[in-house]
Amino acid sequence: MTPTKKQMIAGCIRDARLAKGYTQKELSDLANISVRSIQRIENGEIVPRSYTLKTLSGVLEIPFETFQDQPLQTDTVEPQEPLPKPVPKINKPQKIILTIGLPLLVFFGCWAYLAQSRSFPETQFELLTFITIVLLLLIVLLFMIWKVK
Repeated sequence: MTPTKKQMIAGCIRDARLAKGYTQKELSDLANISVRSIQRIENGEIVPRSYTLKTLSGVLEIPFETFQDQPLQTDTVEPQEPLPKPVPKINKPQKIILTIGLPLLVFFGCWAYLAQSRSFPETQFELLTFITIVLLLLIVLLFMIWKVK
């Protein structure tokens, strides 16, 4: 693509964002794209991938065809249905709260279960197996909370 194509995309994205009244940060959150990427797109530094353009066109409610090589009249194209809103991510403070709260919840839940049971565990082996399974479950849950996508 030529630099003029980059500039055309950059101007289109910037104009649509401003028309919606979004800041770059708000657009970033809605489209699930980094703020730096939004800045680079709007400055004409990069040509975004097709998927990124589709996401931005859905959030900004502009036709995807606007970004194709042959410019189309935006008045004659029916507006595309917006993409579903992205699922909000768990931020770091929420992850920390879950990391502390989940083990406490599991610990007290297991304690309550063991305290009410007269026959379980009958042996140390049953107790150690129970603890191992609970810890494995807890590790998997914490891994799922902290995994980076």
